Amino acid sequence: MKKVILLITVVLLLFLFSIFTFSSPSENLSNDKGENNTSTFEDEESTLLGYYFHGYIDMREPFESFDEASTYMYYMNNYLEDYLNQQFVLTEGSHAENEAYIRYFEQLEDPVYPIFFQNKYDLNNGEYVKVTFKGGIMESHPAQIGEVTDVEVVNFTE
Repeated sequence: MKKVILLITVVLLLFLFSIFTFSSPSENLSNDKGENNTSTFEDEESTLLGYYFHGYIDMREPFESFDEASTYMYYMNNYLEDYLNQQFVLTEGSHAENEAYIRYFEQLEDPVYPIFFQNKYDLNNGEYVKVTFKGGIMESHPAQIGEVTDVEVVNFTE
């Protein structure tokens, strides 16, 4: 009986300790000066860099080779939406053309992981852009970002 009471006491003490140690973020909204800190995850700004195509940003480093860039631009312009909509499983009736674009996207060193955003800017497919936004990246399909605060086309010749 003493062991049961001791076990219950230890569990209760651990529970109380965890409550006081791991308080919720809303209880810790003050900085070192005792002022309220109302900054939330939704207010934090983040940036993405990548190629813009059809409302998506494909986050990757810019291509250094003209041939690599040209091939990438061709496939992204013509097949990105098909690639994103297909089920990654080829059926017996697949066409050779479909297999070619799937093979191209799968052989890229960095996989195509485009992030969708509401494009209210005059962007052209293939432009390398820096997008500043508030909030996080939603883990949906396709991934989406929060409120876009700025979009800048990056010029590599500077």
